[in-house]
Amino acid sequence: MHFESESTWSWCGDLTARDRRNQWSYILWMLTWMLSFVAGMFLLEFDWVSGAFGYVVALVPSLLGVGAVMAFLRFVRQADELQRKIQVEALGWGFGAGAIFMFGYQLLEGAGLPAIDIADPAAVMFVSWALATVVLARRYA
Repeated sequence: MHFESESTWSWCGDLTARDRRNQWSYILWMLTWMLSFVAGMFLLEFDWVSGAFGYVVALVPSLLGVGAVMAFLRFVRQADELQRKIQVEALGWGFGAGAIFMFGYQLLEGAGLPAIDIADPAAVMFVSWALATVVLARRYA
């Protein structure tokens, strides 16, 4: 692993100052998105959160999710070639793991396992992407 004067190590490899800012922007957007999702799930349990207000509560996390996706795309678009390679390969691993999980679990449900929540495959994709990012960053360091 080498360190250039303007690079810093992170969970996804050597990053320039701009990459580090973009990575933190993405992380903050993701945290905001996930916290708003949890808050929305909590609020929607109350009877007073219904009608138009209920729809707003339900839609706000998706709007924040768009912000998270845009922050990630900015991170990848402005990253150097190696960082792009790491991210694209990690996305491939995450997508592949999610697809295998979705199709495989559907068959397992047919065999008798309980149904899962629609968000569970997304969690598999996110975790697989994150782990692949760390592994690939170490491989290419």
